[in-house]
Amino acid sequence: MYATKRSGFAMILAIFVVVMVALGGVMLLGNATTGAKSTGDNYLRAQAELLADSATEFAVMRAQGFDISGGNCLENLNIAVNDSSGTSSMFDISVSLAYSFRGAKLANCTAAHVLSPVAGTGQDTMILMDVTVTDHNLSTEPIRVHKRTWQKL
Repeated sequence: MYATKRSGFAMILAIFVVVMVALGGVMLLGNATTGAKSTGDNYLRAQAELLADSATEFAVMRAQGFDISGGNCLENLNIAVNDSSGTSSMFDISVSLAYSFRGAKLANCTAAHVLSPVAGTGQDTMILMDVTVTDHNLSTEPIRVHKRTWQKL
């Protein structure tokens, strides 16, 4: 009987290949999980940004129709957005309004600026609006969108 001396290079190479394939599989599964989470978070963030735009337009509409006969003006607006079934709250929207008046301001209204009147310009009242949209733990990352705009009233 002849005894042959064999090296273990083939076995080491086979173990190395199996480990590399296993690491590739783990990385593939990790990327698939991260991709699904990222897609959901991006969808909810885009929804929050669109809600901020809608809340801005709604606040301008409410400020234009607000009864100022008592010298008051609309300064805060809070909106709760529910899911399609209407049972659970998804987003909270907070709008704060500060006014820039040309001429005399309303008695009980917070003014960012009171400017001197300019002849022939008419009513140049502007609103500085801060819109903040926050979620109710809809995703793994907290969603908070802030939008500040000047709007002409």
